[in-house]
Amino acid sequence: MEIRQLEILSHVVESESFSRAAKAMGISQPTASEHIKTLEKELGTKLFDRLGRRVEPTKAGLLLFKYARKILQARDDARSAMEDYLGIVSGHLLIGASTIPGGYLLPRLLGQFKVIHPETSVTIDILDSRKVVDGVLDGSLQMGVTGAKISNNQLVYRFFATDELVLAVPPDHPLARRKKIQAKALRGVKMIVREDGSGTRSVSEARLRELRFEIDSNQVAAVLGNSQAVRCALKGGAGVSIISRMAVEEDFESGTLCSVEIQGFACTRDFYSVVHKARNLSPLGRTFLAFIHGGEVS
Repeated sequence: MEIRQLEILSHVVESESFSRAAKAMGISQPTASEHIKTLEKELGTKLFDRLGRRVEPTKAGLLLFKYARKILQARDDARSAMEDYLGIVSGHLLIGASTIPGGYLLPRLLGQFKVIHPETSVTIDILDSRKVVDGVLDGSLQMGVTGAKISNNQLVYRFFATDELVLAVPPDHPLARRKKIQAKALRGVKMIVREDGSGTRSVSEARLRELRFEIDSNQVAAVLGNSQAVRCALKGGAGVSIISRMAVEEDFESGTLCSVEIQGFACTRDFYSVVHKARNLSPLGRTFLAFIHGGEVS
């Protein structure tokens, strides 16, 4: 039984796919399948059931997966301990981030970080807040930056930055002629909203409900997966949208979009880093986390 085989098994269980597991590990699907077949032959039992495009671990596969996770975590901890001892900050870090921190906040910091730590590389995987948290929980992400604190006693959140949610409208929209409106003025207005799981959507809709207004499904013109897509739909005249000020500040300044105040809305949104309480970050992960928090995280 080899570490590499256990690593492949873990990826297959988590992704429910040999092809996705192989892609994540940078190997071919036949190579991944061959490793698992070799492991099954050694152990004398079947580890996966093939169900069309999806694969499902057998009871033996789940049992081995439980121990594989512990072994792989111990390997990572040993590597981190040695890097700590030697004072090494290098390697690659995968971060999950929701749209605004992933698209606007973190990229501004990466250049500065790279100057200080040139032997490192950082990938930002832009996901909705729920998927970021799920990635931190299942160990596929060391850390995340998200706009929603999804409650779980295994997670540790730290404040990172604040943004403001604003109503953005095309310049030729009837609402563009008004500086301030009440929430009820949005009744019947075609709106562009983010997908389920988006922090922007959950926060803005909760605030609108406090103002006794709820978006009706009939007035939703489009459901889009990121702020850039919302910006394009706004400029195309598809409707109006509540969106991050960071995402549309340049559009307000150029006049390609207009900001309209919703009376009493005043909705700010905080962003947080999130890590798993029980998992040790790599030296690179700890260093990056401390960097984005101004050195306050040990």
